[in-house]
Amino acid sequence: MPGHPNHDRADRILDAASELLVRWGSRKVTIDDVARRAGIGKGTVYLHWRTKDTLFEALLTRAAADLLAGIATRLRTDPGEAVPHRYLRGLFLDVVRDPLLSAMLTNDVMLLGHYSDAASETRAAGVAATDGTFEVFVRHGLLRADVPDLPYALSAATIGFYLRDNADAARADLTVEDRADSMARVVQAAFEPPGEPDPAAVEAAATELRSVSEAYVSACRAVIYTGESATAPG
Repeated sequence: MPGHPNHDRADRILDAASELLVRWGSRKVTIDDVARRAGIGKGTVYLHWRTKDTLFEALLTRAAADLLAGIATRLRTDPGEAVPHRYLRGLFLDVVRDPLLSAMLTNDVMLLGHYSDAASETRAAGVAATDGTFEVFVRHGLLRADVPDLPYALSAATIGFYLRDNADAARADLTVEDRADSMARVVQAAFEPPGEPDPAAVEAAATELRSVSEAYVSACRAVIYTGESATAPG
């Protein structure tokens, strides 16, 4: 639960692990390093996660949960974020601005090491969630129903915006926002029906997508904080 002292301490450990992972890569980071960066004893880390593997797996799970939590917040604040090109624009910005999420998406073995396998499991869950998102979009008339192999086509069209700079850094003049806007224009032009979407359909889609996101976040949190000791010193 938010504000739980053990949760707060666990998040402090995960924050330290994330910072060191991005800076040094998984192979160089030790539990001692994480404990020192978090300002706690090594034994306290082990009260939460008994191995480096379980610690880093929890870190990757938290990253995915935070991504979905951000989506749920946007949908709650503005149901218009459920329109596909806006939804995918926000998702793009969340991922590319976070080095850990970017590494998980691109399977950056140099950064993640063998934890890329854990990232693969998270990506698999993400693919399933994405397929469900497409289904919500189509059912509420927010995506064209006449596009063959719609989930594949939309995924293929959008994934290139994540990977383009890895293949060719020549367009470094484009800001992250420029790239997000470009992707949104492609999605809107190629995959959304013409005209303004039905406000009632957008509202209904936002409610469904928010519910799915919040359920995923809740399940992730339960995994992340499993095994905490209620009496461990901070």
